[in-house]
Amino acid sequence: MQYIVDLCFGRKRRLGRILLPPDGSWPLIAHASRAHTVKHVYDQPAYALVRDSLTFEETERGPSANKYVADLLYQRAPTDEIYAAIRNHRIMKKKAIAAVAGDSYIPNSSTIGFGGATDSAATAPSGMAMSDNAETEKHEVSQLLLDSMAQRIEHIVRYIQSQCDFESLLNERKLNENSDPTMIVPRNIQYWEYMNEVADQLYYFVLFDAISYKDVHERFYATVFPKDSDIHPGSEARKDNSYIWLLLQLFHIEKVSVGPIRQDLAGDEDLLDQMLQMYNEQQIVSKDAFYLRDLALQATMTHQQGNIRDNQGFKFRHPRMAVVMPFAPVVYQLQQEFGRQFKDENYEQFDGNDICSVMKTATVSQFRQFAVPNSLYTYLVPPKESIKRLQNDSTTYLEGGNIGYRLLDYTNVGGKHRLLQLVYKMMLAHELGPQFQFDGKQPSVREGITCVSPHIVDTVYRLLYNAPYSNELMMKEVLEKLRRCDKVMATGNARFSPATLRWLYTIYQLMNCRLLRFFKYYAHASHLVHHLRHSLVHTAHRQLYSSLECFALCLVNLQHDVGFLQALMNPAYHGIPLTPHPSAIGAAVARSIAYLKPKDAWFECAMLSRNAVMVISRIAIMRGLGDVPGLSLADCLDSLSPQPQYWAPSVLRYLPRLARAYYAKNPRVPKGPQPSVSAAAIRQLIEGRPVHSVMLLAQPNPQAEAGLLAFYAEAKRQPLFLFVVWVLLERLTATHASADDSKGEDGTPPKDGPVLPAMMLVVVRRVLLSFPVSQMSTYTSSLIDFVVGCEAERGLAEPSAATTQLLDDVMFKYHLLHHEHVVFALTRGEHDLRTDRMRLALTRFVLLESPSFTERLNEWHRLDFQGRYWADYRHWAKQETYLTKFPEFFEHEGHLAASNVVLDPPPALSLPIYYENRMVRLLPVLEFALGRLIEAENRVLLRAVLDRMGILYRLHQVPLTTLMNTLFVYFNAPTLHDAAVMRSLSLSLLDMTQQNFSREFELFVRGELSDAGSIDAKYICRMMVRITRAITRHLGKPESDKLPEVHYREIPNPILLCLTECVVELLTWWCLDNSARSSARLYSHSAAAEGEGADGSGRARGPLPSTEPEFRAEEDDGQKRAAEWPLARQWLDIVMDPAKRPECAAGISGASCIHSTGVLANVLPDELMAFPYVRYLADIVLHEPMLQTISGPKRYFSFAEFSRASGKYQQQQQQHPQQQQRAAGGTPFAATTVFNSFEHNRIHGMANRPNTYLTLLHGILHYGGTGTFSALGETIHALAASGELCSDVQLLYLCATVGPALYRLVDHDALYVQILGDLVLIMAQICPRVTTLVDTYTTTDALEQAVDFFCFVKDQFDPGRAAWRRIAPHISALPSLLRYQLQCIVDQ
Repeated sequence: MQYIVDLCFGRKRRLGRILLPPDGSWPLIAHASRAHTVKHVYDQPAYALVRDSLTFEETERGPSANKYVADLLYQRAPTDEIYAAIRNHRIMKKKAIAAVAGDSYIPNSSTIGFGGATDSAATAPSGMAMSDNAETEKHEVSQLLLDSMAQRIEHIVRYIQSQCDFESLLNERKLNENSDPTMIVPRNIQYWEYMNEVADQLYYFVLFDAISYKDVHERFYATVFPKDSDIHPGSEARKDNSYIWLLLQLFHIEKVSVGPIRQDLAGDEDLLDQMLQMYNEQQIVSKDAFYLRDLALQATMTHQQGNIRDNQGFKFRHPRMAVVMPFAPVVYQLQQEFGRQFKDENYEQFDGNDICSVMKTATVSQFRQFAVPNSLYTYLVPPKESIKRLQNDSTTYLEGGNIGYRLLDYTNVGGKHRLLQLVYKMMLAHELGPQFQFDGKQPSVREGITCVSPHIVDTVYRLLYNAPYSNELMMKEVLEKLRRCDKVMATGNARFSPATLRWLYTIYQLMNCRLLRFFKYYAHASHLVHHLRHSLVHTAHRQLYSSLECFALCLVNLQHDVGFLQALMNPAYHGIPLTPHPSAIGAAVARSIAYLKPKDAWFECAMLSRNAVMVISRIAIMRGLGDVPGLSLADCLDSLSPQPQYWAPSVLRYLPRLARAYYAKNPRVPKGPQPSVSAAAIRQLIEGRPVHSVMLLAQPNPQAEAGLLAFYAEAKRQPLFLFVVWVLLERLTATHASADDSKGEDGTPPKDGPVLPAMMLVVVRRVLLSFPVSQMSTYTSSLIDFVVGCEAERGLAEPSAATTQLLDDVMFKYHLLHHEHVVFALTRGEHDLRTDRMRLALTRFVLLESPSFTERLNEWHRLDFQGRYWADYRHWAKQETYLTKFPEFFEHEGHLAASNVVLDPPPALSLPIYYENRMVRLLPVLEFALGRLIEAENRVLLRAVLDRMGILYRLHQVPLTTLMNTLFVYFNAPTLHDAAVMRSLSLSLLDMTQQNFSREFELFVRGELSDAGSIDAKYICRMMVRITRAITRHLGKPESDKLPEVHYREIPNPILLCLTECVVELLTWWCLDNSARSSARLYSHSAAAEGEGADGSGRARGPLPSTEPEFRAEEDDGQKRAAEWPLARQWLDIVMDPAKRPECAAGISGASCIHSTGVLANVLPDELMAFPYVRYLADIVLHEPMLQTISGPKRYFSFAEFSRASGKYQQQQQQHPQQQQRAAGGTPFAATTVFNSFEHNRIHGMANRPNTYLTLLHGILHYGGTGTFSALGETIHALAASGELCSDVQLLYLCATVGPALYRLVDHDALYVQILGDLVLIMAQICPRVTTLVDTYTTTDALEQAVDFFCFVKDQFDPGRAAWRRIAPHISALPSLLRYQLQCIVDQ
């Protein structure tokens, strides 16, 4: 019996080597990993059946919940994602245990547990035990979080110790002296960012009972003094005051302070004694002393002074107090100094300019419970009245101070939490407006103060950034209030109080202008569109709508994952769970959602819907949709607007194929641009409808005005009104120009413009205010089309000076149109800008030549708004200066207000402006227009716009991501294949002082490098090392001190930040490499202007692709060029050669370098790395000598041979392991190392190319989407069609490429069946070529494993009988016994 057990186990072990990857230590990357990566192959129920056959070292290379949580904590992932990963991992574990239990022998005495599992430990593989009790699960989660946090903290502490000098003592500071109050700031203070980060995380988990304080304390003590010995030989080296500092952060949690701490001090004082033992007295007198850390124990004693019993005998109970007390007076001096300065109203310590003062105040915050946050609040909201106005008398605020961001960074976590609570409760949470407390009275609304201070709003976003975990619940509450307001908006007749309108406008500005980085990687970011859906349709307040519209544009632009598409198709969304322990989100829940197209369109605004189309297309290109079954791209696009829009061929050219198919086949999509109304028709309308004459009267005529309003009350007539106004203004301009003797010789109309009738703008304003504000972008687009048509009727190729001047007046003088709406109208994608000179000229005018806009842009340059807005303390002063010179108007009242005309209807409630203005609202539209300018293939105009508008991108909150998205989508666009364009693009969007690019890229941006010729193997190795260190959670010193603080960077996730910067660099080199080839594909605007084309059309170079076959031909050509990219080939060569891989030099071992390539290949366009690397499989299979060998012969199993073999089993146990394997039914062959663990091969010097490539391939497939599987299927199909394979080891190798991906392939029926059929066909092809098959009763080791592989497929991932019938012809071509074996498997 033992013999048959060993025989089965041997075959199971060899099968496990085929079904599981050589190395599965893939890190979970928040925001970059796809949904399936949380469901690791090792956790799949089917694979759990063979996992127990692997060694402990091999299974350790697989996943675990601890690794997942550690990865997410390192990457600063939101807590909701952490809990979701834990829950998803638990679900998969339970399924795996149930699967193992179902296929295991269960003795009658065993008790059945959850999911069919038994109490016997033998039924589940090691490390897979999971509970099914709610309390037990909570304890397991707590232990999991504690383990991950403790490992992370210990890693950080050890790293800081390695970078600091705690051995060298300062001569001027001696232990027996009372130190002076000067705060010591270490040289490498930037490392303390890591400690601030983990303090916030730990505070959150303890605050919300995810981890208990006692568990944290015990773990820290065990880290310093392991439990095997109270006095460990290495404990002195492990002592660090950072542990005490972290524990002190938790003392500010009320339930900790009044709970375990007070109980301990009233009892045995064990916890305090352990803290004294952990104290490192040498750090405070060392060269790298840091009083914020090293005074933590003294601060602890001061904080708990009221709870300490018998102060006189304290030092006798704890002798180690002798090394602590010499520095205790420093704490007292700091406290006295802080109180004295605050009493004297010396608030310089709060501005953050002096780092020494910052550290003093931060230290005080540690031992005085609420002293510092309460003082900071008093500084923000002083008790004395000093009222200032924002924009007018109805927007007033109480003038207060501005807290420095550095002080907020280093204040203890409890202080930040307390300060934000005060600000939110008093300033932002009340329905009646901000609350004030003067003269000791109860908080109440103060008459004459309607708004909060700009500095308060600044403090809110700074606190959210530097303590995102502990303050996240407040953000959830704000978002839930917005959702409730939006539901009220859905009624269509919402009437909000002035205080509520101010609150809404303040919050939308805060989110739009300061919190976009926070929301981009927020766990619920994809569903935030639900929180403003109805508001975008029913908001009547035009100033509020302008902020809503801008925020909607920015919010949609932030989306980067298919979760956004799922949100669009999820009408059952009920808001963000207001709990610190959320239920699972993500893939596990998403699969149960019934995707439904909403009854009403998401957007009525054309600008929002077109922008959403671009974003959805980008997501489909960058992430794909194949991983979300049941989700239809067509339904998503159809739900955006009531009427699908037409897109020009120049735009369709860069949309994904599914989107192009939707617009080609949908009968509701117009077949071309909407024809504009002629000028003659409008003149006829004016003459035929006398009501229009009211606009030319000098006195009001209420009856005529009512008739005009009634005429344009019908929605289909409303666009015509702007046409009428334009024609009337043209007439007045022409009349004024002819009558004015000052007209210039060049025909330019006078700059002061025509004198309009007194009532004209009053009537125009009244009619425009009756239009839905959400339709104004559509009406503006119609007007621009009308203007273009009028110019064409005049026979002009470019707009006249009179037209451009009038357009400028309409935007900036009369305020009838918004500038951003005009930019959108010109670049909305309905017209092909490659051949439309008129619209290109108008685009150039509104962005570069408009006098009024140029004046505003020059003022913006002069004020010099900083990209690091959190550190710019003069930002509000600059904003105030700008708004004073160029005030904002939202109801077309600008010109009338300057003329002192009584407004009827009166203007709506004025809302406080903190961050927004025309320039800010232009930025997201400019991002949309950037794509159209690239599609227009006019490099001159594109560079001019980028160079001129670069100053605006300083306030762009995600410029690096925008640049990466642009390069990703348009990496094949000939416009970008130019060094000058790429340099302008990088300089305009990026603030190089906030990024960590390579030296080569910085040289290129500065103009000192013109091409990619200097990109060599050393550059590739440096980039590989950088990515590898990021994914292995390496803590390194920043290469440049110029970088901003970690929490203020655009991408807080260090892995994602590294990948994004690397993608930008690599796509830049790709564009430079293709500059010569793409010159022939670029449309020549200069030739078109001069009519020099060969066919007279001006197309001097290349065709204009405009049909689907032409688009696909261009895509195929791009794929061919991508397959030949030298940099990608060189990268692959380095990865495949262990001598070239930078493992030893970088101190990096294992498969990390290979996994870094798998990650990078899937954040680049698939054509550049993923597809070529997957197709490299053919080269490996056909040309590697190890795979061309044939495994040893093996007789088919028979009972006669089994009887003879079992009698000799005892003798075989004494044989060599290889002989044992052969006797047990296995024959070792030369290619065994191909299927070994990668780590095993590396350690034992058996590394080989096939094994290395198999590791790389499965890394690419793990992080990749369905596109990589299609490339794999095409490669295997090509190998099967070629008939060149001759070895059974080649067949087994192909099975190993498919085996770990079966659980994903099974969801794609056609591809799955094709791959299985190709594998059977290859088996039929090689059987006649295998020379060891001497008779029909002989097989080989590799063929036997291949048969086991198909048995596993049938048992666990059965594609169905219909699929097997399609494969049957290939099975019939096999040798008889092999055919019989497979047929039996299929017929089971």
